[in-house]
Amino acid sequence: MNEEEIKLFATIEAQRIIDQLISLRKKKGMSQELLAEKSGMSRNTIIQVEKRKVKISLVTFCALLKGLDVKYSEFFNITQQESNLAEEFGDNMVELMKKLNDNPNKDKYMAILDTLLTIK
Repeated sequence: MNEEEIKLFATIEAQRIIDQLISLRKKKGMSQELLAEKSGMSRNTIIQVEKRKVKISLVTFCALLKGLDVKYSEFFNITQQESNLAEEFGDNMVELMKKLNDNPNKDKYMAILDTLLTIK
């Protein structure tokens, strides 16, 4: 791997980490303000990280995990499971599932999908 490939890999992985942090925050029903309070960070820092305006440091990452009450190993297990699904079903499917998971009408869409999958 050359330096350019390493930078690209790091950028992609950082984006996945941020996406996963946002997803966990939303799953837990936490506002950015509450996450800031629980992690000991400013709300502005949370906003900047989520908008990808700043690079996430290891200190910030660990503080956010603590605020989300998620262990380091649990976080990467979730991320690995998502990666396995991406390999099996493709990145598009994973992105659709993320959108569905964060959608307020998730249960209705799941019922529709379940009905569609029973059609022969």
